[in-house]
Amino acid sequence: MEQKKWRRIERILIVILILLAVVVVGGITLFVYLDRGGKIESTEEKTEKVGLADATTFLPDYCNLYETMPDVMFYDKEGKEVKISDFKGKTLIITFWASWCPDCHEQMEIIDECAAMVEAKEDAVYILLNKLDNDKETKEKALTYLDENDIPLQTYFDDGLKVYDALGMHNVPTTFFIDKEGILRAWSGRQITNAAVFEAMLNNCIAGSETVTEAFVLSGLTDEKGGVHSNYDNASMQTTLDGDVLSESQGAMLEYALMRENKELFDHTLSYIKQYMWKNGMIAWRTQKDQPDKVNALIDDLRIYEALVNANKIWGGYQEEINSYNANLKDYGISEEHYIDFYDFQYKEPASRFTLCYGDLKAMSLLAEEDAVYQTAYDKAYAIVTEGIISNDFPLYYSWYNYDTEKYENTDLNMSEAMVTLLHMAEIGELPDKTVKWIKDELFGDGIRARYDVRGNVVVGYGYESTATYALVAMLGKEINDSEMTGKALNKMEKMRINNTAYSYNGAFGNEDGTGISSFDQLMPMLAYQYSINKK
Repeated sequence: MEQKKWRRIERILIVILILLAVVVVGGITLFVYLDRGGKIESTEEKTEKVGLADATTFLPDYCNLYETMPDVMFYDKEGKEVKISDFKGKTLIITFWASWCPDCHEQMEIIDECAAMVEAKEDAVYILLNKLDNDKETKEKALTYLDENDIPLQTYFDDGLKVYDALGMHNVPTTFFIDKEGILRAWSGRQITNAAVFEAMLNNCIAGSETVTEAFVLSGLTDEKGGVHSNYDNASMQTTLDGDVLSESQGAMLEYALMRENKELFDHTLSYIKQYMWKNGMIAWRTQKDQPDKVNALIDDLRIYEALVNANKIWGGYQEEINSYNANLKDYGISEEHYIDFYDFQYKEPASRFTLCYGDLKAMSLLAEEDAVYQTAYDKAYAIVTEGIISNDFPLYYSWYNYDTEKYENTDLNMSEAMVTLLHMAEIGELPDKTVKWIKDELFGDGIRARYDVRGNVVVGYGYESTATYALVAMLGKEINDSEMTGKALNKMEKMRINNTAYSYNGAFGNEDGTGISSFDQLMPMLAYQYSINKK
């Protein structure tokens, strides 16, 4: 009896020792992790990270949106060689499929409707490309399936999966939408089961994604006076007319119109600026019910100024506005020889800070050509921006510089703003290699999140991804001739695009139910598309 008692005590002690060991090891692991700058994530925070990154998993690895489609070769049913380039001059839609694939069967249910849409377009062809491994899939099985289901499309064969491997594909069905020049304009790495979605992607391919999104912005966010409102009212499906109009949006629209060489759109946008925003010699950063705020924003002033200079070179007729900027920026954009974020006209007080993304050095250099005052301010802004890199481990730039303390502030980085800073650096050819590497590591890893602290950690509650951020990364990739960066960023950006012609907000970026649609998340993709075209 005594022996049983001691055995029971011995077992209890062993259990206690094991539990203590687990606690100690766990505590040491936690201490080391936190000491290295890590943080514990809740299940909710981990779930927050599932988004654009995972949604692109099924897309091919070795072809990119807005790049020439690789000229892969496949075969018709008689064994004759066929290449992508054989279809040049025609809009080409290809659905990669297999007869054994349930998801392919699901897409085939709407194939007649989709084929009719393509047939109605001029010089457009829709073909099937069979994943032929000669084991699970044979030519006989594929042809039998098509015949039994009355599939009307011409089918070709990827014998031995050479195309599948060459494109780095991961899934069937995958559908490619290729324009007449052989450029990949849209794609789906999963089955398309709604004909309105197919139609939207077909329209993107033929008209251009930037044109479709532009149509939404003009109809859903822009009022008759030319003001682009900040948010879409998905309840009434119309512009929130009493919402803000931001100089940010107006400036971006001017830049877009200029890249499109659309003078009518440029002048319509400018007319709103001149009538409702251009007060006190500068442009208000926003209007509310067409009433201007009493503060400007330097970043938008510089964007608008550069757009006016370039428009004057192309069309002429904007010298008066340019002269006004040249005169007034000295008083309201510069203080004590430094560029400043804003000037408060109500309190007649200049800002004591400089946000680094406001450092549009390319636009500042244009002003520097006009006056020595601007040259001095440029030199000081150049020094602040270029010396503002945070660390070798986190090679991005501080958010802002405090003139009172003469120090950079350790505030969190909004990544859209951070990417604007990097784009400005790239435009003058001074983006560090280590910064490019950090971006690509994040881009091809878990994705770029909305906000980071200065140690490079994702800020809790900001683990989501941003359409505008990826649009800016795509532009950045184009600026430094990194097609891999641009392609990956466009892929991620596109996952927030709403493709469905049944919706009034078709072509917008936001949530499928029409919520979360803001002007910034539309205009940055429009510029990214245009960068992709103009930078070729």
